[in-house]
Amino acid sequence: MAKKKDNAPGKLRGQAREQLAELGYEKLIEDFQLFDPFGDGSMDATADLVAMDGDEPVILFAAADPGDAARPSIQDDAKFKAGLGADEGKPFRFVWVWDGDNHFVFDLEKDAQISDLPRKDLWREIAKPISDSRSRLLQDLSAEYHRGDFRAIQRKFDQLHDAIYSRGGVKPTNAAIDELGKLLFLRIHLEKSPRYKIKDGAGKGKLFSEIYSSEYVKKNGKKAVIELKDAFREINNLPQYNAKDITGEVHTIFAYDEPLKLENTDILAMAIDSMDLRDRDGQPIRLSVPDKELVGNGEQARMMRAHLIHEDLLGWAFDVFLRGKYASNEGLATYLTPSQVVECMTHMVFHDITDAELWARRGDKDQQERWSPGKDEKNLPAFLCGDICCGTGRFLVGALREIKKRILDDKHVGHSDEDKLAWLSQMKRHSFFGADQAEGSIQKARINMLLYGEDHSQLLKVDDSITDNHVDKLVGKFDLILTNPPFGSGKYDDPVGMAKMRKDELGLELGWKWKAGDRSKRKEQDKSDPAALFVDRNLQLLKPGGRLLIVVPDGILCNSGDAYIREYIMGSKDDETGEFLGGKAILKAVVSLPTETFAISGTGAKTSFLYLQKKKHASEKQGSVFMGVANHVGYLKKGKTEMPDPAGNDLVTIAHEYSKLEGTR
Repeated sequence: MAKKKDNAPGKLRGQAREQLAELGYEKLIEDFQLFDPFGDGSMDATADLVAMDGDEPVILFAAADPGDAARPSIQDDAKFKAGLGADEGKPFRFVWVWDGDNHFVFDLEKDAQISDLPRKDLWREIAKPISDSRSRLLQDLSAEYHRGDFRAIQRKFDQLHDAIYSRGGVKPTNAAIDELGKLLFLRIHLEKSPRYKIKDGAGKGKLFSEIYSSEYVKKNGKKAVIELKDAFREINNLPQYNAKDITGEVHTIFAYDEPLKLENTDILAMAIDSMDLRDRDGQPIRLSVPDKELVGNGEQARMMRAHLIHEDLLGWAFDVFLRGKYASNEGLATYLTPSQVVECMTHMVFHDITDAELWARRGDKDQQERWSPGKDEKNLPAFLCGDICCGTGRFLVGALREIKKRILDDKHVGHSDEDKLAWLSQMKRHSFFGADQAEGSIQKARINMLLYGEDHSQLLKVDDSITDNHVDKLVGKFDLILTNPPFGSGKYDDPVGMAKMRKDELGLELGWKWKAGDRSKRKEQDKSDPAALFVDRNLQLLKPGGRLLIVVPDGILCNSGDAYIREYIMGSKDDETGEFLGGKAILKAVVSLPTETFAISGTGAKTSFLYLQKKKHASEKQGSVFMGVANHVGYLKKGKTEMPDPAGNDLVTIAHEYSKLEGTR
């Protein structure tokens, strides 16, 4: 729709006005004052340009800097401004973001990207009414987002991203990323304990807030570096950051003797400053906010919502640090899963998960056999979500975010705020499990979970998730597994692991290979694509009816030599009835991903993700399969960096289309 024109902000707004007028909108208002949900002037927000239909707010236009229209942060800023709405908080129906070259249009009610702006005489046919509860949700989210200046935050992180790799003085690449994680951990501690006094080392007796300051580092140079090094070692070993895993071993976030290595004072000061996020009024934005401060409608909760940085931005910031310069050959065993893929997978599966599943206790009659709970365990949550190739914990955090929204939802009228907070606290402690081979990945997962208020008690460093005995204790217990395992033909050749994957008595068979339709002549494999093995291992870990969403190479879906894997999962198709006979799981969905998905991390492999549900009984029938094809995931690779994809993110639409299916829950 939009042609390339001079995109200076003023001219861009004028050109947008012309285009909206061509679509029939007569009431066009520049610098439109948006609704203040708090009524105290704290949400003094304006829109560049809006289109009204009488008193109905229809389109909010946002002008972006060149190349910025595709940035999620810019789109979110516009969408959540639209959520503030006009008089009495009535949200705008559509959002239009344009930078002169690229334009993006969103239907706010569906939270989905659409192809073009509607004409004035047609918009009511396209847009469904927005419910009162949806309007309130949009206002709350808008209050969270709008307080952060997303453009300034984006610039901060981009500048730090470039500086840490060019002048940081920390090698190898992943070690530099680890240093950022340490500073992020220290910032969280500062928020949790603002009056913490250093007990030992070079800074003994000083408030930690005094030395964890960019100004202090600039002024005191190497002296400040030494004090921060000692303070990091002390804080990392505080009791509140210790957690006992399922083996009984106690862990700190980082190894107990791990040093802070970032010594360049300019870069250290810059890194500390980049995590000092401020809203438009200059007030600090907290990275980790206790759930109790966000519930209810009291003055304190409203104030916190006004000054809260939304959790999705944390994932986005983590992307900035980890995706572009991350080296997969330095100890991180798998490719980082982009947040766009994580969000699509979690949105799809949590559409199907019921509230009853999330509120189930291990002592409930239908849960006792699975858990065999002791006296002190009967009131623990029964729901268990995991990833035995968890990497930096992206899927665990994505699932935690969805669960947090569901547990704290106002519709749970039978539960008080206290009940919700207590149950959410229990779920954070007991409903998530992650394992990985790389200690560096587990460290990052611990930080990620800490940001969401979880003490990392069930994150486990393993030598091999297939053979690990502690993982074996969780066989048949998982309700949900979301994962992106390592893949590649013949990459897994551990003889112990391969032998285990041939043990029928354990419910594992993909250590064998056979010609589809004839298992009588199956042959032992001495090596295999780990993706196939992890499909089998994860199905083993699920309870009957449990759900698995897993990224796999497309060869598993289409190569003739992998037909036995497809048969193992779904069974053999009866040529007469068209039904699938046998098989371990119901295939609910297949979503094809473009080659760009993991290109930034270093591979152009063509992948998809599968949504499988473990059969509750052998006679369960395969139904229709939801098929989605994503040609665009919101970004492209240009050289070694990520660039916005002008065509947007198809995964948003795919998740929305899945949610419209009847009977999926």
